[in-house]
Amino acid sequence: MRRFFFVFFALVFLAGMTGTAMATNGYQLIGVGQQEKSMGGAVTAAPLDAMTAITNPAGMARIGKRADFSMEAFMPNRSVDFTSMSGQSTEGGSKLYGIPAIGWTAPAFNSSNIYFGGGMYGTSGLGVDYGQVLMMPANPAMGMPADVTFDGYSAIAFWKMAPTIAWNVNKQLSLGFALNLDYQSVAIRERIRNVPFWNDPSNPSAGVTQDDVNLDLGRPTSQMGIGATVGALYDINDWITLGASYSSKQFFSDATFRVGSGDVYNFNGATGKAGTYKMALNFPRQAAIGIAIKPIKPLLVDFDVKWINWSDTHDKVDFSGPSGAFMTPSGPTDSTTLDFGWKDQWVYALGIQYKATDRLTVRTGYNYSKAPIDEKDVFNNLVLPAIVEQHFTIGADYMLGDHWGIAMTYMKAFKETLKGRNDVPAGFQQMTPFTADSGATISLKEDSVGMQLTYLF
Repeated sequence: MRRFFFVFFALVFLAGMTGTAMATNGYQLIGVGQQEKSMGGAVTAAPLDAMTAITNPAGMARIGKRADFSMEAFMPNRSVDFTSMSGQSTEGGSKLYGIPAIGWTAPAFNSSNIYFGGGMYGTSGLGVDYGQVLMMPANPAMGMPADVTFDGYSAIAFWKMAPTIAWNVNKQLSLGFALNLDYQSVAIRERIRNVPFWNDPSNPSAGVTQDDVNLDLGRPTSQMGIGATVGALYDINDWITLGASYSSKQFFSDATFRVGSGDVYNFNGATGKAGTYKMALNFPRQAAIGIAIKPIKPLLVDFDVKWINWSDTHDKVDFSGPSGAFMTPSGPTDSTTLDFGWKDQWVYALGIQYKATDRLTVRTGYNYSKAPIDEKDVFNNLVLPAIVEQHFTIGADYMLGDHWGIAMTYMKAFKETLKGRNDVPAGFQQMTPFTADSGATISLKEDSVGMQLTYLF
């Protein structure tokens, strides 16, 4: 009973820690918890701890009776640069976030082959906070007496609770199922002040009038979602294991924003109406396969391939407001599309584990995935710079006795920079002097350090 109350208290603590982090495969962490992260996320065929409820729930039947508690200090550095427009650059947002994860598993139903467990896991996040920065200087000769400036903010937080049941069908095959109970918070603000609009798009000599373009959804929302994950593990022999998992799309209620007059204005024809606006933002389905090889007893090598279906949920996002909130060539409407342009990701991960002594295990990993956006998507993702691709990890864990263990991991996501080309929306080009290439540059690099405590029952 004391164990139950201890775990319950820990989960309540975790539920209150939903701050935004800047994550890495798109905005999904490469691994949940420090043992998974130290393998570069390559754990589909090599479950290590109770965080496997997220990555491959079948692993819950193979890791024994245990509880795992992870805390990670995540340190992103991101910037936006408008120097190609004779503007300025800026960095923005906190450089330190805490990412918690808690999980446990134990035998269930008086059976040594059926395990039940789960936990709460911070899995994804994204955020920037750019103060006002010069985008384009004033040009009185062109009818632009005021500087064009930009400021932006984003905060997306995502975590899962994953009650899981897993079954050792026989000595070779294990199966698992996790119910995903999700939480998501979303806030986005993008403001470009004093944008020059043609007075007559067909006659540039008629000059321009400066006005603001706003997408101010700065009040964070809270949505609950649901989905499921299934997984399997199969031992071909004593030194080769295959793993596979599939996570469904995570379905959320619409993010609802209460917006004031002018907060959504001149954006996709927005008329600036006050009222309630809604965004339909779900989380993508994904599938992974892996192979784990033990060429010698102390050595484990795992290679994973994962597919993340961002194009289904983050390419074009439905966005609606009050009646007549948007003006189109065919007349007023209450809806439009946020064209983020995200593409599917293929993630390749390699992890190596070596058991140096009975108590000490060391690991290293490498994770690569081409960013879900490219140079054609920069203008629409100035506050969503999910562009890092290569990650290197190193870590170790040490058993302090028969029950307690401690793990530490360091991750480096190498800096990526992306410059906008052919990224300015066609409608914006028609109404303003902006050309097809924005020339804006976004960049991101990340470091993280984490610690994990394990208790073996």
